[in-house]
Amino acid sequence: MAPILQFNYRTWTTTFAIVSYTAFAVFSIVNNGGGLVESLKASSMIGGLFHGLGKFLTCLLKQQDMRNLTLFTRSIYEAYEKRGTLYRSALNSNIDKLLGFIRVIRNGYFITFSIIIFLPLARLMYDGTRVTATQTVIPGFPLESNFGYTVTFLVNLISLVVTVVGFYAGDLFVFLGLTQILTFADLLQLKVDELNESLEEKAKLREMLPVGFQIRGEEERHHLLLEVIKWHQLFTDYCRTVNAIYYELIATQVLTMAISVMIGFSINLSGFNLSVAIFCVISAYSMSIYCILGTKLEFGYDQVYETICNVNWYELSAGQRKLFGLTLRESQHPPTIVILGVMSLSVKTALQIVKLIYSASMMMMNRS
Repeated sequence: MAPILQFNYRTWTTTFAIVSYTAFAVFSIVNNGGGLVESLKASSMIGGLFHGLGKFLTCLLKQQDMRNLTLFTRSIYEAYEKRGTLYRSALNSNIDKLLGFIRVIRNGYFITFSIIIFLPLARLMYDGTRVTATQTVIPGFPLESNFGYTVTFLVNLISLVVTVVGFYAGDLFVFLGLTQILTFADLLQLKVDELNESLEEKAKLREMLPVGFQIRGEEERHHLLLEVIKWHQLFTDYCRTVNAIYYELIATQVLTMAISVMIGFSINLSGFNLSVAIFCVISAYSMSIYCILGTKLEFGYDQVYETICNVNWYELSAGQRKLFGLTLRESQHPPTIVILGVMSLSVKTALQIVKLIYSASMMMMNRS
């Protein structure tokens, strides 16, 4: 949120975690005796690496865009909270939805990562077995020595803490951007309700006045219609902006987490590994939460279309109908979020990915 992007100790710590894990993972894959299962174990968190790298690069390369989008959202809330009880209720309702998503994400990440971090210590105290949290080893620091094990544990601890904080912080910005689509849809509903109320009043007055008599309030109705049209255009532009900022990040997160699930599932088919199994759960969780939100956004797009269709257009003048017709046509094709241009971000896509993961995992294990 800084006006000018500056590297600080958090930036360098994150860079260290990414570089160190990459180096140690490559070393562990190359120096494991050539076994497929051991190579898979060493690469079990590679999906998380690319997921975190995608968020890190997005924050560095698109920091100004993310900041401007957040400030724009704040300005919308500041403006519309002054428009009455209905608008404040809609804003508060969507804040509650956002906080609900954030709580689910936070609790899921911190519980599962805490288990991964402290599992090696639990194994060490239980039966003396020395394992690493990330399934990687550091060259020159054998696990058999106390010093080597301590250094490896501390390096893994730094990497995992950076991972969980980075995953959570990145999701905060993405979810803040995406959930405002639902807020915009609710505010559009209120604007259409105001327009319909004015048009219904026009219909009642027409019944009481002579044919051809000018009905008062035409300027107000035209203003309300323009409010609806402009807000729908703002909604469309906002969807395109959010998609442009987070398109690569969302695609990276869903696909890399799917790869992690596939690797973790394949490893546990050959023999149960608790750390890998937990990270497999984290990966499936991280992938699914985005797909669930994508489904909610699809409901938001449908809500916008139904709201536009419910306008009492037959009470509009001929010129107003032409303006409204353009909005109605545009609402039929909302700028939805699509993964790699072929798959919609939805629960249906998550189920298709799970089927593909199962098939690929069985093929890998049959070949091994």
